[in-house]
Amino acid sequence: MKGIIKKNAHALTRELDWLSKVIDTSIKLYFEQEAPYQSIYDIPPPDITKDESFYAEVIKRDQTSIAERIVLLLSLAPHIRPQMLDVFLIKNKNLDKNFTEFGGVCDTKCNCFIPTGETAAFILAMNNLESRFDLFNLFCEDHYFKKRNILQIVKPKSYEPYLSGALILSLEYLSYLSVGLSKFTAVYAAD
Repeated sequence: MKGIIKKNAHALTRELDWLSKVIDTSIKLYFEQEAPYQSIYDIPPPDITKDESFYAEVIKRDQTSIAERIVLLLSLAPHIRPQMLDVFLIKNKNLDKNFTEFGGVCDTKCNCFIPTGETAAFILAMNNLESRFDLFNLFCEDHYFKKRNILQIVKPKSYEPYLSGALILSLEYLSYLSVGLSKFTAVYAAD
């Protein structure tokens, strides 16, 4: 068990470092600041071809696209590196409120930023409507995220925009991606 935890931790450290660069670049590009990349898609993801972590197996098995990989990592980040999402808590000084375009839900219990579909849309599409519309496909019933019970977008209230729903990683996959087993789903279910 220790071996798989070490492999998962190593893989996810590299992946979250990559996601951090993606987030930083998307924010810099949005605010027209100097950025080392012209697009988030110019940032190469970690090579997982020889990676034996469960995360890498999922990515290889499902032939996960860059957009899907980013969404998966966004749903995982609050569980294992929540501080990396604090950048989305900056306020729009002109309106004295958080930036609507960043999306997110700020949970008072855990005092952290929970990414939403809108957060993914900001990173992946910015102001490109075609790319934004493509994002809807990641949350439909026939996408493997839903079919394999990997993650979902919480259905918002009837009057709220669809992408305002939180990105929620299933406990099963949180367990697989961290400890390599589905053991602690029973622990959470008992609470």
